[in-house]
Parts: sequence; C-alpha cells; structure tokens
Amino acid sequence: MKKALLVLFLGISSSWLSAQVVLTIEGTEVVDTETGTSNGVNIPRSQRTIFKYLNNSITAMNASGYLLQAGDENPGEYNNNLDGEIITGNKFTWNGTDEFSMTHGLFTGYNIDAIIKYNYLNKVPNAIQRKSDGMIDISGVIAYNILNNPKLGIAVKGINGIKIFNNTFYSEHTPAQTNRGLIDIHANTDGELNAISTGTKVFNNIFYTRNRVFNIKIIESACLEGFESDYNVFWCDTGEPVFEIDGQSKTFTQWQALGYDLHSTVINPDFTDFTDFIPRIRLDYGKDLGTELQAGLAIDASWSKTDPRTESQNGTWQVGARIYGALDEKVKIYPNPAHDIFYVLITDKSLSYHTLKIYDTTGRVVLEDIVEQGLNTINIPRGFPAGIYNIALESENLSRYVKRLLIFN
Repeated sequence: MKKALLVLFLGISSSWLSAQVVLTIEGTEVVDTETGTSNGVNIPRSQRTIFKYLNNSITAMNASGYLLQAGDENPGEYNNNLDGEIITGNKFTWNGTDEFSMTHGLFTGYNIDAIIKYNYLNKVPNAIQRKSDGMIDISGVIAYNILNNPKLGIAVKGINGIKIFNNTFYSEHTPAQTNRGLIDIHANTDGELNAISTGTKVFNNIFYTRNRVFNIKIIESACLEGFESDYNVFWCDTGEPVFEIDGQSKTFTQWQALGYDLHSTVINPDFTDFTDFIPRIRLDYGKDLGTELQAGLAIDASWSKTDPRTESQNGTWQVGARIYGALDEKVKIYPNPAHDIFYVLITDKSLSYHTLKIYDTTGRVVLEDIVEQGLNTINIPRGFPAGIYNIALESENLSRYVKRLLIFN
C-alpha cells in the first residue's frame, strides 16, 4: 500500500547560524497509513542541528521502520549532528497488526545527550531506542515517560551512560509474544561492531507486567560494568517478576542476591486504569535525583499541542511517571470524566479556598461557584459544552490549585 501521510504543521521554525541549524517542530499531527515499511517522521541531520520535538502526535501502523527517526542506524558522516536533541511531551501510537513487527517508535541512534521526557508511547513495538558504536552519554536522560504495552520498552544498544529515571512501564504481552525486556541492555554488533553498553542507571521506575516477561534484560554480562538499578517498583500479576542476564533467567529474589534493586519493592501500583496509569495513592519509594529532575507528569497530565502539566516532587521522592502534587492528598476533584455534577473535597482545614472557577481551553471563565471546607457538590448546567476544562480553586491567601477535568453532558 502506498504510504499516505496527513501532516498538520502548527509550528515549525528553523534558522541558520554559522552553518548550524535550529529546528523546532511543535504541535504537529501525523497519521501514517503505510502498513509495510515507513521511515515515519525523518528528521534532517546532514548539518549540526539544535533540534526540539515538542508536543506532537504520531499515529502509525507500519510493520517495520519508524514513527520518529531522529538519528542514524550506522556509523556515518552525519552522526552526532543531533546531539542534545530534546524530545518531550509527544504522543506516539502504533495501530499495526503485524504480530512480528519491531517498528521503532522514538529512535535517536548515534547521537548523545538526548533529553527524552514526558512522552506517551502506546503499543509501539520497539518504543525507545538509544544506539551507537560506543559513544558516551553525559547529560541525556529518559525520564517521566509512559510506555504502554511495548514488546521492547527501552533499548540500550552499544551506548554508555544511559539514565532511565521515573518512567512507567506496562506490558500485557506473554513470553510467547516477546522475549525482549521492558529494558534491554546489550552490545551493538551491527556491521561487525562489538560496542558494549556500560554505566546504565535505572532508578525510580514502575514496572508492571501481566505475564512473566522480562523487566530488565542484560544480554551480555559485559554490560553489567557500571550498571545500577534501584528504588524501583515491580509487579507481575502471574508470579514473581523476572529478569535475565547472559541468557539466564532470574527471579526478583535471585536478582537482589546479585546486588541489584536492594531498595526496590514488589508491590501492585494499583493504577486507576491501564490508560492513564495513575496510582491510586502516591508511591513514596524513590530516590532523590536532584532539582533538574524534580518535575514529573501531574496525575491529570494529558497530551495535546501544549506541554503536559507537571508537578514537582515533594516529600519522599515518588516513583513512576506521574507525580502527586503536595495538595493532591488534601484536595480531591472527582469523578473524572464528570457528567451533570462533580465533587470537590477539601480535607485540610488550613486550605481556605472559597472560589471555584472553570476555565475553557481559551482561558475564559465559563462557570464560577463557591466552595468551602469538606465536600462540595458542583452542578454542571444542562447543555454545558463537552470538553476538557481547567478547574481552579482560588483564595486571596493561597496559590491557585488547578486540575483538568473532562466534562460531558
């Protein structure tokens, strides 16, 4: 079938400074209907480029190839031209039917220091891949992403120093469907290379498997050099979580006996659903990773043409991609979605909110009401337009508390 791409360009800007390109792609929608091989969104990289890919959407169904190709598969003259690329706030969806597909979703081969944050990858077979011939990543990070049902979540292939922090991984696959890990760490042997992957760090992630597929798979034991994994939450519906080193399967108990994940725990994160992946309660099992990584996805973050809403880590560091804000335990706005009515529960007596305002997507106030301590019932007027709204609690003495709410009538 001939490839068809529908692209809505809402904001692409580029400029040339001393033979250096500045390229920002923001707020675009791509629908790729190719069912065979597709190169997807293929980023130009013949020149050194300061590249940002922000708040875009790619939907594809290709049996092979890519959704976003922001790097190279092999050593070449254009390697490192996208060093420092920033890929944040995007949604990648794969709707293909080829059961053998290993289509690459977010691919950044042969570039270092990529910042990959706040992305949602839905059913993408090979979701995120970092690859090189032995390059060393210094300032890059893969953080606060949601990877929903990949065959392979994150591949670390022949690249050193990769940091995998505060992501949420979920898999419904069985071992018969995939022998890959939610994280695979291995050498790059393409084209007779033998570049191992050392120094991978895996902290503060949630790993949830329906079946006993591998959480972390270290294909060659040489890749254990400098490897660290700890302060994660693991859960498997059908038994003890499993791992693999050099072809040898390990239970969580055996994995810990080797010195890994000694501060991690096996506990059901109790997601509200398997789309948004919001834990019902905050999961305070993480390790403080510093101020640069404090901002995680808010529990009501969504993906559109603007940045997903974030919350700062507060108190004990939380694991996973979504973070409860300091007030989320004290203020509840529910249900979400809402129909006819919704409730605002304020449990902390020190929170003297007195006004509720509903803002539409343009920032216009479309409804205002009074709130007080305890449980408040907010009636939604008949004929109120369905959509996503910002619900703001306001007071003269407090910072605004804002949550997104889907309303339908």
